[in-house]
Amino acid sequence: MKNAKFNFQELINKYSEMIYNIAIRYLKNNEDAEDIVQETFMKYIKHIKKNGDFDTEEHIKYWLVRVALNLCNNELNSAKHNRNVSLFECKKVCYYDSKFDYNELINKLSGKYRTVFKLFYIEDIKISEISRILCISESNVKTILKRARDKLKKNANIGGEEDEK
Repeated sequence: MKNAKFNFQELINKYSEMIYNIAIRYLKNNEDAEDIVQETFMKYIKHIKKNGDFDTEEHIKYWLVRVALNLCNNELNSAKHNRNVSLFECKKVCYYDSKFDYNELINKLSGKYRTVFKLFYIEDIKISEISRILCISESNVKTILKRARDKLKKNANIGGEEDEK
């Protein structure tokens, strides 16, 4: 039975930065990321009004991350989304190295690889938590991470290996 009560303001204070970080990495735009944070918490309010509160705060966290990811994907797939990013915005969210723009390489990964990679390495979410958030097995999460790393290595040609042809 869902009867636990959680202080809404505390949840906002605790999770809004995490949701914002997820959204800014996907959308690369402050205004869109802020909208995602707001929409995520609006969906939370609607959810608890309809279904009651969650059993645990951990469940709330998983739910908020999943909703934020869905909203980001919806925004990226919408026709109104402007895929041009100002240099100012990019500098705030991209990781630069003298040789590679890692954020660009990560963003070139296909959806499932990019999502799992960012959740694990950037948001520092455990494999077991990613498994529950995305409703896939832990072994599948590990496989996706391995393949994502392999794709990144190949795209960055890390290790000084030259393509032989």
